Amino acid sequence: VDGVYAPKDLEEGVVVFREDDMPACELHRSKEPNCEVVFLEEEDAHAVVSIRKIRAGEFFCVADSDDEDEQDFDEEEECEDDSDSE
Repeated sequence: VDGVYAPKDLEEGVVVFREDDMPACELHRSKEPNCEVVFLEEEDAHAVVSIRKIRAGEFFCVADSDDEDEQDFDEEEECEDDSDSE
């Protein structure tokens, strides 16, 4: 899988997926991310949460990492909108 995209429009602050139901792929990295990984204390688990409105068809992406160990990708990919725009 090359990436995961929003199947519908999402508002800011929505849990996109939790640690136990994350897809088997890496999220794209971007200087303008639309998601972040957070720890949900009440569930004692990590989750990916939207940090702005996300349009249907837009790839989920997180901020570039400052930690070289976390950069397992070959090249930087920007968030892209695969939906048809008017």
